[in-house]
Amino acid sequence: MYNVLTAIKNNMLLQELKRLHIWGASTGFEICEVTSDFATLTEHLRKNRYQLVLLEATPDYPVLNLLQTIRQEKLCQAIAMVGQTAEFKIVRKSFLLGVDDYLITPFEISQFISLFGKIEHAEHGKIEAENSQKESLLDCFRTIDFSIKKELDNLLYHALSEYSDPLESFSYLKRILDDVTLELFRRHPWLELYFQADDFILPETDFPDCEEQIQKSVDDFYSLFTEFAELYPAHSEGMDKILLYILNRPEEDLKQKTISEELYINRSYFSTMFTAQMQINFVDYVNIVKMKRAAYLLKHTKRKVIDIAGALDYKDMGYFLKKFKAKYGVTPSQYRIPETYEFQI
Repeated sequence: MYNVLTAIKNNMLLQELKRLHIWGASTGFEICEVTSDFATLTEHLRKNRYQLVLLEATPDYPVLNLLQTIRQEKLCQAIAMVGQTAEFKIVRKSFLLGVDDYLITPFEISQFISLFGKIEHAEHGKIEAENSQKESLLDCFRTIDFSIKKELDNLLYHALSEYSDPLESFSYLKRILDDVTLELFRRHPWLELYFQADDFILPETDFPDCEEQIQKSVDDFYSLFTEFAELYPAHSEGMDKILLYILNRPEEDLKQKTISEELYINRSYFSTMFTAQMQINFVDYVNIVKMKRAAYLLKHTKRKVIDIAGALDYKDMGYFLKKFKAKYGVTPSQYRIPETYEFQI
């Protein structure tokens, strides 16, 4: 449903608008609020979202100044002036200031239908643009394209410039980033062994530091990309089954000999091919996978550190601790400090 606000002082004009058979399910447009308080209109629009504002061209209030503020701050998607007469200078100035239409009595339904169509078209265009942005971000994950950082910067700029209300900017980012995150976890089920999707889903609640949270949401999403790229770097189709075998079995025997036998790959060829394509040797890659799985288990379970090391096939506890600290800069116990439960080594 498209929400419509009428800002009209003349009651006869308002009643004529309401009598038109254009509101409700038949068009999807509904007058959801009526006001005659022009003095507080802009403040009201900053706090509430409407797809259409019908503003009376009243002679006893500087409505053109009001119109200019609404347009400059992008406080609604569309705005139409309504009145009983149309003075040429006011009509001309209104269109120069960005009004979408100027409607006078007697109202013609066809004019409103045309206006509604423009709004719907613009809304569909926004949806298509958002979907295109989502696909572009997903392509960056597919190809491991680090230019995603620039894309995210552009997305942030668009969010802040397109919407005057920080909460709307955040809502726009949330729609895109949340959908991409959920699609990633759907396409790559192995991700759930290393991360929880909820850790990257943006909160619903309002908060006072919204602008700070907007930047943080983009930074966190880029962190997801870098984590993903480390686990699933760019590779050939032939390497894919090897990576997926490893990523889906972080707590199993991941020795090169075992994987070679399971996948029927010559062991010497396996070692040479892996290092050449991945730009990292096999043992170092497996350690990265196991460390990320260890980090997940430390964050999301109450398992003892020694049990986690054992599950990941680290028989030497000292070696496990050394590798974990080299990766995360802290010991497993320190990594777990934010959690509320007790742990033991």
